[in-house]
Amino acid sequence: MRVKISYGVDIEEAPEEIEELFDFVYRKKLNVDKQLDLVERLLEERDLQAAIVTMDKLRLTLAKIDNRIADVSNIAQGYVNYMQNEGANDATEGRSSVDTPRDDLVGENTEQPSGGTYSEET
Repeated sequence: MRVKISYGVDIEEAPEEIEELFDFVYRKKLNVDKQLDLVERLLEERDLQAAIVTMDKLRLTLAKIDNRIADVSNIAQGYVNYMQNEGANDATEGRSSVDTPRDDLVGENTEQPSGGTYSEET
């Protein structure tokens, strides 16, 4: 289940916060490398059952990475929009341009919290 977490930081701190959020991707990438090595070894050893289990775990790790990249990308896009508009409010939306629309939960009816959004896999 995915849960949305919303919090605020000063606009000047946003690039550093984005970098910290992206660190999750790098840490998971290290797990992917290990999982890929293990799958390769298991396939060479013809241990297909263990390879299947590991591939399932690998797919879950990749999904977490994909979700986090989407989250960080949306936050970064909101920051870029804000900086390009020098913090001007979006008159058609009635909200700051830092708040970006989200498409990451296809087929689910979820409400978008106001402010920047950060999602974490649980």
